[in-house]
Amino acid sequence: MAALDPIKVMITNFEEEKTKARDGSMTFEVQNSPTDESLGSHTVTLTSTIYIDSSDFRLVDSSVYYGLAPSKAVGIKYHGGNLFCDEVVKNGDKIVELKCHLDNSEGRKKPISFITWVASDAIPCEVRVYGHIFTVKEPTDRWEEEISPDSELIHAKALVDPSVREVVDKKYVNKWHSNCALQFERIGYFVVDTDTKFDSESNTGDLVFNRTVSLKEEVFKKELTAEEIAAMDQRKAKAKKANAEKEERMKIDPMDFFKLAAEFKGKYSQYNEKTGVPTHLADGTELTKSAIKKLAKELDKHRKQQAKYKAANK
Repeated sequence: MAALDPIKVMITNFEEEKTKARDGSMTFEVQNSPTDESLGSHTVTLTSTIYIDSSDFRLVDSSVYYGLAPSKAVGIKYHGGNLFCDEVVKNGDKIVELKCHLDNSEGRKKPISFITWVASDAIPCEVRVYGHIFTVKEPTDRWEEEISPDSELIHAKALVDPSVREVVDKKYVNKWHSNCALQFERIGYFVVDTDTKFDSESNTGDLVFNRTVSLKEEVFKKELTAEEIAAMDQRKAKAKKANAEKEERMKIDPMDFFKLAAEFKGKYSQYNEKTGVPTHLADGTELTKSAIKKLAKELDKHRKQQAKYKAANK
């Protein structure tokens, strides 16, 4: 289990619940693969302080949200009981800590969902989540403007369960072969990056993971701030504008390319009658042969992009 954007959770009745547990233990055995027992197992230990991912908590609950919220309970993985949020500790607008209690009573309400967690001795790590590189399906020669700001999201203060300590040691990291791959429950599949310098004996050094595959399971969406919503809307508007501009650009007849394309419009006054390539600047200055040759290459590039676009959108 892992928490990419951790929220600290203090379990206020932990000691009481621990005495009620079988053998007084809060350690649970978990199969390495839920479908293949031959792959072995590991243990996870619930502690009085745990961390959950921020995507599993909202300050404002709703009827279609099944994560944790104030005065609401969710199931807690492997313990099996309910985790009830009693208090939210904040520093300004920032959530510092959640104070919760465990409910493992027989008459408790059965939770609709179970959330994952990591213990107080979780290992700090950096998690890199990769998405689509571009904001458009087919990037143009203006590809630098079409790069998605969300193509790489870095979670620099993530936490991962200490059960992985042995297998992510730097001694197993090698750029010439595939490194250790793990599934972070409800998040995706991740591989240890070659930037890792983690020493399992001293528990020091950078530990870095890259996401290779996302999971289909819907992870509870975190409640966004007004600034995050505004930034998201801005990115969507930018992507929409880029798509619209590309569609218009692809409609331009090659003969009119240097007359109508945004970056060339108004720059030239005369054009080759057969190719549409400019021969004179707007002030009447005749273009050099090398300048005309360069523009001819631009026009050829437009023709190829247009043909590819039309083929993909038949």
